[in-house]
Amino acid sequence: MTVCCTRPTDMKFAIFDLDHTLLPVDSGDGWSRWLVREAGLNAEQLDAQIQAYADAYHQGAFDVDAFMGFQMGLLAQCRRSDLEVWRHVFVEQKIRPYVPEVAVKLVKDRQQAGFVPVLASGTHQFVTRAIAPLFGIDHVVGACPEENEAGEFTGRVVGSHSYQDGKRILVEAFLRQQCEGLDDGTLELEAYSDSINDVPLLRFAAQHGRAFAVNPDSQLRSEALKQGWQIMDIFKKVRAQDV
Repeated sequence: MTVCCTRPTDMKFAIFDLDHTLLPVDSGDGWSRWLVREAGLNAEQLDAQIQAYADAYHQGAFDVDAFMGFQMGLLAQCRRSDLEVWRHVFVEQKIRPYVPEVAVKLVKDRQQAGFVPVLASGTHQFVTRAIAPLFGIDHVVGACPEENEAGEFTGRVVGSHSYQDGKRILVEAFLRQQCEGLDDGTLELEAYSDSINDVPLLRFAAQHGRAFAVNPDSQLRSEALKQGWQIMDIFKKVRAQDV
């Protein structure tokens, strides 16, 4: 796993999911739809696939390996130089206008409380690394697209995906690289998510600190009430077709 960041001296980390936790839109679906159009691919066919994966994700029943293959395959069909340009315009037009002040303030508040914010998203890192600075976040954990020697994407993933327990595994690996407090009880951890799919991460955070259900789906809301996790409703979600 590639972790492109400096080593924090703090042992207090706040782990934030992105889509529908800090951002009211789905950056992964939005990027895929944007890319399909910018690259001149078969929009009707690929939009149907994107929607099918989105529906399966929210039902907690999709094939993550097939999904990662689809996402990485879209990148591999395009030149890196084109992708960089399209990503910049996508973030400026489809993400920045939807960044809520309340979410930026949440991240800033945790920073001021001494926590190092980390973005851990199901959306792959080619997209999330361009979005994280909008929230003042330097550290990103997630699926990492593989590059060849020329810097072009191969269509494969480096390491693990970031779905369900895969995200917990990536976050734990990140923390072990950043500090030595994971096993000696000195690590203080918070995690924030909207999705039932992030229960493994939230349980892990609760063992080392606190878990927060932010704008939770109905399943996560029920789980949070059962576990005693704090529930935060900070904004209304925006449907992909409305963006």
